[in-house]
Amino acid sequence: MGKKEIFSDTVLNLIKGFTLENIEKYKEANPKAILGKLLGSDKNLKTKIPELLIEIESTIKKYSGLSKDEFKELHKKYTAHIKVSKKKKRTGLPELKKINRPYGFRFPPSPSGPLHIGHTLPLLLNSEYAKKYNGKMVLRIEDTDPSNISLDAYKQIQEDAKWISNINFSETIIQSEHITDYQKYAEELISMGHAYVCRCKSGEWKEYIEKKSDCPCRNLSIKEQEKRWHGMLTTYKEGTAVLRIKTDMKHNNPAIRDWPAFRISEEIHPLQGKKYRVWPLMNFSVAIDDHKSELTHIIRGKDHLTNAERQKYIYKYFNWWIPEYIHIGRINFEGIKVSASEFSDGIKKGKYTGVDDPKLPTISAFRRRGLSPEAFINYIHELGPSKVDKTVSYEEFMKAIYAYNRKIIEPKANRYFIIEDPVEIEILGLPDIKSELPLHPDFPERGTRKFKKSHKFYVEKIDNPLKGKPCRLMHLCNFLDGKFISKDPDSNLKAKTIHWLPSSEEPVKVKVKMPHGKDIEAIGEHFLSNLKEGDIVQFERKFFARYDGINNNIYIFYQTHR
Repeated sequence: MGKKEIFSDTVLNLIKGFTLENIEKYKEANPKAILGKLLGSDKNLKTKIPELLIEIESTIKKYSGLSKDEFKELHKKYTAHIKVSKKKKRTGLPELKKINRPYGFRFPPSPSGPLHIGHTLPLLLNSEYAKKYNGKMVLRIEDTDPSNISLDAYKQIQEDAKWISNINFSETIIQSEHITDYQKYAEELISMGHAYVCRCKSGEWKEYIEKKSDCPCRNLSIKEQEKRWHGMLTTYKEGTAVLRIKTDMKHNNPAIRDWPAFRISEEIHPLQGKKYRVWPLMNFSVAIDDHKSELTHIIRGKDHLTNAERQKYIYKYFNWWIPEYIHIGRINFEGIKVSASEFSDGIKKGKYTGVDDPKLPTISAFRRRGLSPEAFINYIHELGPSKVDKTVSYEEFMKAIYAYNRKIIEPKANRYFIIEDPVEIEILGLPDIKSELPLHPDFPERGTRKFKKSHKFYVEKIDNPLKGKPCRLMHLCNFLDGKFISKDPDSNLKAKTIHWLPSSEEPVKVKVKMPHGKDIEAIGEHFLSNLKEGDIVQFERKFFARYDGINNNIYIFYQTHR
């Protein structure tokens, strides 16, 4: 059965159009994305998904190797008929509920390790809304659990958060520096009759929760509660008492019933040592800080829905204005485990060179590789504060980030050659051709790289010209079997394009640190010596990279992406 008996010309043309659009946007086509576009255009195609995927993969294979001119011609032909949705695409973040006070937002990481890809959504949503409404943006390091802290993370978090959000934080709070403040608020609640010290064993407490009944500690006098609180601060042993917030023991959600606010911990804190033995739990310290910082919108994951209900009790007891809670969906990454504490552990064990190891999905690594904060920010603007959870492979997620980043860095990145696994070839009869290559083809004002005349060249072993096959030294000349043919590009030759370095000039040694796989060792043109640390370049026919500096006369780069 032929293709046209399975699909109409209209469907086949849609496949071609969506494939070409996908290749144009991401360089490498994604069959699932193309399938999604097709099903969105015609729901009746859902019964033919296996056949569609076969046709899509065949089309991708056919169109992935096109020349620039061929691609342009086919793109014009097959995308013109694709109907553009009449629904106006949102630009920027959607509006928030209006309030009659200055806006305030926050980002509250734990210093258990470096910031990573999982932190970008809540951080950038909050920081971008702060920019949108000219509001304050608070960075709060939540370190009231002494058992899960990496001392190096305090400084690193502040640097990474400022870099990727491209914002100056209005204030930075380290919670362990405010323990006495939290304790004073706790004492106020005790005196008001809204909090009590519970000394029930965990098994006993579980029974009270299940029965929806008060524990014996709940209705003791305020004087007795104050006495018990003093005991927590001085003599009670770890695990023998907790301070609870009175809520409703008959609440439908067991997690809301008289939730714990303080516990005893004898563990040494990396910053505070043994100065404190009674520490606030997250819901208590967060409610106090959000109020004191005058925050108006709390944007965080749906997993905090119950926490929001818990924290509202604190606001009501103190008669405080309650902020707007916005709960967003998670991005679940397939193919990679995202854990700040595990990354820190891997660094300690020597698995990674540091928080900026290119193999890590950390903010520090993205920065060192040369990714732009704007790429992540643009992605977040498109995504918005969605309540829907997304499951996506890490590779597909990064493809989207790379697509945004490519638009940002491509105009900035000057072009250079590097040669992996070099071999020397000779071209006989080569005339006195000017070896002058542009630093960037779209910006002639930036200048050129002028090479000395040579008839011998370094090329990559895998590109070593085959006998009887016309080849072209990129920007230089065409040749066949080691003999010069012509200077200008000639489509009739169907020549294989090769990048090169002249043997007449001493190349420099280059090492490229890769996010996946083995690092690349190569030789590069001597014009690389003009680079400054942090410059982004494009190694022609390879990838973008960030220049990191010289080590033992070797030019070190980090691959950004293709």
